[in-house]
Amino acid sequence: MIIKRTISGQIGKGDINHNNRKFIAANVDKDRVGDNITLINDDIKKVYHELFDEAQTEYNAKQKRKDRRITNYYEKILHGDQEKVFHEVIFQIGNMNDTAVGSEAGKLASEALRQYAEGFQQRNPHLRLFNAVIHLDEATPHIHLDFVPFATDQTRGLSTRVSLTRALEQQGFKGEGKLETNTKKWIESEKEVLAGIMLSLGIEWEKLGTHNEHLSVLDYKKQERAKEVAALDDEITAKCAALSDTEAKIGEQNAVLEKNAAKISKIKDIDSIEAKKSIIGSKVTVSESDFHDLTDMAKKQAAAESKEKSLNKKIKALKQENSEQATKIAELTTANSSLKAELSSLKSIKGRISAEGLKAEVEELKAKCGRLTEFIESLGLMQRFKEWLVPKTQKNQSKDIHLQ
Repeated sequence: MIIKRTISGQIGKGDINHNNRKFIAANVDKDRVGDNITLINDDIKKVYHELFDEAQTEYNAKQKRKDRRITNYYEKILHGDQEKVFHEVIFQIGNMNDTAVGSEAGKLASEALRQYAEGFQQRNPHLRLFNAVIHLDEATPHIHLDFVPFATDQTRGLSTRVSLTRALEQQGFKGEGKLETNTKKWIESEKEVLAGIMLSLGIEWEKLGTHNEHLSVLDYKKQERAKEVAALDDEITAKCAALSDTEAKIGEQNAVLEKNAAKISKIKDIDSIEAKKSIIGSKVTVSESDFHDLTDMAKKQAAAESKEKSLNKKIKALKQENSEQATKIAELTTANSSLKAELSSLKSIKGRISAEGLKAEVEELKAKCGRLTEFIESLGLMQRFKEWLVPKTQKNQSKDIHLQ
């Protein structure tokens, strides 16, 4: 038996705490809060990182001025006045009089809303759904869908940025004046999707204010099969195109393989060279061409081994030189520290010696010598004192001269 019910769809305020029952409003039955169905509950900040981090990094790399760089795109949108952080749409089937929570119609409506939400993300690739809850603790089953709209390939600002208008346009919904906005067109399209799901469950969409009846169950099934056939046709066409591309790539690869065939053949031929025993002794003989191939390979191998040996010797020598240099540096560092300490000590001693002090000491010694001279003269010993002051060597020289 087919029953008829209305569909209401509208843009909501977007109160996540209300949707997830962080607080209970007056129209909510507290005893039935546990009956609510949460289909998705992602952290919106993580969603922003997922959607916009790459575009934010690209944008910042192009900015020469630091004040134009964006450190946190979520915070920028949250505190800005151009775009909302996220948007919400609410859908309800029937009303409290004909589709009350707990009734058979209410259960069917709840299932239709659940199926509708499951396909939401696939139908709306530019609306990132992060919270979806079916409320069964109010009079009529209804669903809150919260999403972040994002537009890609943008030339101004971030290449991927928040924009409901641009996101819906990229999904094919373009506004035509105030009465036919892209949001209104999108909601009507989503109602059609929900109506198809309802019809599969035995509920026909009752459009108020119009005489047009909705599709019958048979017409609905025909329409769905037609969609499936069209989708299969598209898939077959795509696969044929992909097959053609694959065949072309195979042809290119075959051409490359043919070019490399000679090289590969040479390598294989060397591996399969036939060696024959010589008549004399235990030597073997090979064909001239094989001999040249072998000698070429041997020369290359010898050259490679020689180069490797030479490089290893250079590396070893460099390591030894590096070690010696490190030892010298350590010794010079120690010597430098010692010299600095000695210099500091000398400067300290020099600072303690005063030129005025030395002059005073000299003057004092002169005064003492004067008094000593006067004392010797008073004793009549000056001549003997002078003779005593003359070094012995000079005395001996004087005697020698006198004898001569």
